[in-house]
Amino acid sequence: MLLPFLISVSYAQSSIPLDAETKQAFIKDVVDVAGSTKAELYDRTLAWITKFYPNPTGMVQSKNQETGEIIGKAQFKITSTDKKGVVLNDGFVAYTISLNFKDGKFKYEISRIHWVQASYYDISKWMNTKDPYYKESYQGYIQQSLAYFENLKIELTKAVKSPPVKKKDDW
Repeated sequence: MLLPFLISVSYAQSSIPLDAETKQAFIKDVVDVAGSTKAELYDRTLAWITKFYPNPTGMVQSKNQETGEIIGKAQFKITSTDKKGVVLNDGFVAYTISLNFKDGKFKYEISRIHWVQASYYDISKWMNTKDPYYKESYQGYIQQSLAYFENLKIELTKAVKSPPVKKKDDW
């Protein structure tokens, strides 16, 4: 599903954005949606969550329409290809997404982006080519992660900026 998108992203960016203080993987943005209320943006985002995530109920950890906040946890699969061309399942990347809404704009923050392992393994470690445990497959993991989060951003922004289509009640 992400393969065509992966190719276009691989040339655009090859490193994971890091938080200035923690030096861990972190993605955030504020998107203007002129003319929309906080409640409209909140409702559109909940509708997007039900379409984007396979298990939206399990993904949403907390939501509060009054404060305009949704917090969720999700994950996606990463793969590599061996020398024979066989695609291998290399586990999952998990993350926390926080969405905040105000009239005319919303903010999303993706944090705690980590490779699901026995202990916490921030994906920023994939960029350290000097690590004695570094693997060539990490570059592919980086590209898959960047493609996933770029797709998430595009789909989220498109959904929140598009008012729902009203059905005609023509009976």
